Amino acid sequence: MLDPYRIREDFPSIAGEYIFMNNADSTGIPVPVLEKILAYYNEVKSRPGLENTSSHRALELYEEARGKVFEHFGAGEDSIIFTSSNFQSLMLILQSIDFKKNEVFLASSNAQGSVMGLLKEYVETVRGRLEVLEVGEEGFEEKLKGALAGKSVKAALLNHVSGATGAILQIDKIIPFLKEKGVTTILDATYSAQRIRLNLPKTGVDYAFFKSGNMFSIEGISILYASEERRSRLEKTPGYFIVKQAERENCVCVVALAAALEYINRLGFEDVLNHEKNLAEEIVNTAAGEGVTFYQAASKELRTGIVSLLLDPVPSSLLQAILEDQFHILAESGSFDSPLVLGKTDGREVLRLSPTVFNTVEEAKIVGERIAEVREAYVGKT
Repeated sequence: MLDPYRIREDFPSIAGEYIFMNNADSTGIPVPVLEKILAYYNEVKSRPGLENTSSHRALELYEEARGKVFEHFGAGEDSIIFTSSNFQSLMLILQSIDFKKNEVFLASSNAQGSVMGLLKEYVETVRGRLEVLEVGEEGFEEKLKGALAGKSVKAALLNHVSGATGAILQIDKIIPFLKEKGVTTILDATYSAQRIRLNLPKTGVDYAFFKSGNMFSIEGISILYASEERRSRLEKTPGYFIVKQAERENCVCVVALAAALEYINRLGFEDVLNHEKNLAEEIVNTAAGEGVTFYQAASKELRTGIVSLLLDPVPSSLLQAILEDQFHILAESGSFDSPLVLGKTDGREVLRLSPTVFNTVEEAKIVGERIAEVREAYVGKT
């Protein structure tokens, strides 16, 4: 089991009276990762590829870090490239798919709005069809069959973990079904790669992408994976050569990512996920009551430590301000680019709570109690 009290020592920035419950989009950078970054800058005075000793050392450290990233995800050197953003990764993926007129592109309903927007624009350009599929609940097998029946489905994008509800998509069941039907599969692992140990070839996906800033590392790169069968297609895209040429511009980000993966491995991916789930469950159980609606997976097995809630009649932005100003609890309010949540709340923004490895059960209980306190003060009185 994790010891959050010891882990807190790795995150000096969280010291003080505040309780940090806003760790979904940016996990923070622990001291061991910062030390690796500092060591790189102290030892290396130039970027890899130049003809000097410092540059040769930079290349050694960069290649060593790349190797650790490849090993972690079970992928060969030619299967992963480092891009500047998830947007760039997805653009390369779409360029590699020979999408034709009237073909269908499926997207899981938990995909982010920006991803949906890019898919919609891409599909409309070739006069195809984008269909949104709800595969996060029970009975998704029948929905998949219905979505594929009598249609020419070319590709499907699956968001592994929702950034708003923390629900885990059952890709181990969904991907084999799609692959059997000849559908190209794309995995958005932005919110899962730091919580679930991914062996990308074993998942069976054709493509996957996620970013470094969500993984106890610094922002700056997106990791783009292509299976052995799809690699040659990716290499033929217009943007591939430019991205490959620019890879070493972000060498410190790769060094930081490798250090972050080592850090999470030491903690244990399963322990990280279970700890976050337990904290979220403590908050939900303590805060539950009339007027509070929680948005998360129905099954406990499909939950992570990300949970969103709505408190009637309090706007989520006001609830966020109350928690921060009166109780020193840092949370987040918004839609989190989630069409799924906006649909469930009739357009209302939610409050998102995302505890992580340095949060304690005592903190989770306090957060739940304070939400319950606000609920008691407002529900039925406004």
